[in-house]
Amino acid sequence: MVTKHVRRALAFAAVVVGLVAVHARAWDAYGHRLITRLAVEHLPDDVPQWLRDPAMAARIADQSVTPDRWRGTRVTQMLHVSNPDHYINIEDLEAFGMTFRTMPPLRMEFIKAMVESRIAQGDAFRGKPVNPERDADKTQEWPGFLPHAICEQYGRVQAAMRTIRMLEAMNNPARAAQLEQAKADLTVHMGIMAHYVGDAAQPLHTTRHHHGWVGDNPRDYTTDRGIHAYIDGGVIRLHAIDAAGVLARARFDARTVNPRDPWGDVLSHVERSFEHVETVYVLRQTGELEQARGKAFIESRLADAAETLRALYVAAWTASAPSNRDRGDFERYDNFEQGEKAP
Repeated sequence: MVTKHVRRALAFAAVVVGLVAVHARAWDAYGHRLITRLAVEHLPDDVPQWLRDPAMAARIADQSVTPDRWRGTRVTQMLHVSNPDHYINIEDLEAFGMTFRTMPPLRMEFIKAMVESRIAQGDAFRGKPVNPERDADKTQEWPGFLPHAICEQYGRVQAAMRTIRMLEAMNNPARAAQLEQAKADLTVHMGIMAHYVGDAAQPLHTTRHHHGWVGDNPRDYTTDRGIHAYIDGGVIRLHAIDAAGVLARARFDARTVNPRDPWGDVLSHVERSFEHVETVYVLRQTGELEQARGKAFIESRLADAAETLRALYVAAWTASAPSNRDRGDFERYDNFEQGEKAP
């Protein structure tokens, strides 16, 4: 039984962690790598063996931390573009006259629809308030672009896989360096997509209540900003969550993605996470987050991320099969001549 004093101590620890982690992250690096390794290592047999190799899985897993590494670089233009890709505050869509399922699947169309809605509403618009002191990257007025980031990266993964398949089919020794680089590029794209899929499985990346409950709070949920960092890493460390525990909850074959259009399946992934926003706050309030139920909850969220990520990888590989026209276009526009020096 967790006593009131222990809960207060844990709350204090969460505050400290929250102050150290200035930016919101979903899962610490350990969690992102765990999700990615499970997804890659459990790809089906019809995906090439080299892609399922443990060394390849380790490289892709390390790349899954890349979007959080970007946050340490104080280039305003980059942060302005990349920071909103880590979240989607679903409740904030209502102010723009849309729902999660009706928002446009294309990023620029989504932005245009929000701008048009604000103009049409005029002074009646009631979007979330912006705190200039916390808005250095000028992104607070937007609800975030997490589903768009996942699908955009899915396209890059598919393109990288197609390039590899075409180079392998050519079987030209002069292109060996191209093939090696293409596989290295794939690790980057697969890792970055893994990061955003992992973000989406952390419920606090789907809600305006991402750093403590905001607004009306009839159930007296915590308003402590440190709860976000505590979920990301503190609870994982507390319970010593590992790959075996997450794998035991994963059902890889039960999760599929439409290879031609992953948008609907990505939305479903985010919705499953959003359904658990209050679960996070209830578990924090009752102290069960530090007990068996809390461990099971975090493991299940990590398992959902691994399942979905694996399904996206499989879908991308399926969709990447090149046609004769693809191969012809590649050779034509690649402009590679026999005997050309390897790059």
